[in-house]
Amino acid sequence: MGQCCVKGATPVHETEPEVTKQSAPSSKTDDAFGLSKHFEAIRVLGEGGTGETWLMKDKESKELVAVKLIRRPIPKALHKMLVQEVLIQRDLGEGHLNIVTSKEVVLTPTHLAFVLEYISGGTLTKYVSDRWLTVNKRGGLFLTEDEARYYFKQFLSAVEYMHGHKVAHRDLKLDNTLLDENDPPYIKICDFGFAKNFEANANMYTQIGTPVYMSPEVISSKRGRTGYDGQKADIWASGVMLFVMLLGMFPYEHSEHPDPNTSGAQIEVWLQQIKNKWREGGRVREAAKRLSPECRDLLDHIFDLNEKRRMSIADIRSHPWFAGPMSAKHEEAWSQLQYAQNGVNHQIASGRLHRPQRDEAIKDMMSQAAVVGRPTEEAKRISMTDLPSSYTYIKNASQMTRITI
Repeated sequence: MGQCCVKGATPVHETEPEVTKQSAPSSKTDDAFGLSKHFEAIRVLGEGGTGETWLMKDKESKELVAVKLIRRPIPKALHKMLVQEVLIQRDLGEGHLNIVTSKEVVLTPTHLAFVLEYISGGTLTKYVSDRWLTVNKRGGLFLTEDEARYYFKQFLSAVEYMHGHKVAHRDLKLDNTLLDENDPPYIKICDFGFAKNFEANANMYTQIGTPVYMSPEVISSKRGRTGYDGQKADIWASGVMLFVMLLGMFPYEHSEHPDPNTSGAQIEVWLQQIKNKWREGGRVREAAKRLSPECRDLLDHIFDLNEKRRMSIADIRSHPWFAGPMSAKHEEAWSQLQYAQNGVNHQIASGRLHRPQRDEAIKDMMSQAAVVGRPTEEAKRISMTDLPSSYTYIKNASQMTRITI
């Protein structure tokens, strides 16, 4: 089942404003959302902390989209976070092909709706989990190191782009990584609800994320008030993702506290982190032996408890494992994606994406969403994309590659 920006494992956000859950109506009728003039509701894709995400069809373009719905009036505690999420998602999604694209924001009498690119291939969690029976039969890794390298290269490229634009995601995980229908698939990072802009060398203090992906300094930040580097926290989470793609387990888990929304789950993970190196604890010790020496060395440096010593993205790129081989099919797909990204970079360099007036219009619309809507209101729409779809770029890149060959 395809989806976009739908959480799987529940994250924790202990020091964020507490928000009452605003679920969308259970009825599937278009009129329940005030969107019937423009969209046809098809089915629920998933449920998050602020509402539901639906698969819908744009009646004009006939395109399938994912629509995140938040009931009006939006609580004041949620307003600032939503504005930040929408603007970050819009800016990053237009600039990088491995990040889900925002299409528009719509205000109806009953809801605020974020219309997003629909990614139909499901989550990376499902992709890895589907290998379980194969692994049981043959032993070994869930994804081969060559295949994991293909997805990790895409993932790291997107994270590097975020950090280059002063954004830390803070909830990177397989559940927030989607696959499209290309063969082999391209990934799309979604769900920027916990993302935060940062200034150079500015620490973050909000204890936020999903415990099994959280770095030790993030978990301990609430207790010591020392803060943490959001970029290095993202790098730790990236290492966890690589680990799970390969071994189908987490380096540090919270089996005694299954609910991730408890402090006990975080403390259990943290105690494991400070007690044992990632490949010294429990069942991980034997599993890690299935990894190549180069891969183990890479993870050793990513899972450094000291964030100042932890690898940077530049360090990861120069590591021998990262530069290792991929299959011919994966190499070709990776080359096509890089060519397509160059097309997007050219549009950005031309200044085509600079739309300050639109940002103000989006903020104004979201302020209107903080009050109860009038039944007679017409739906208001603001487009958030100026570029062709990512698939247009990838298709062009694919054609160009075939011509070159």
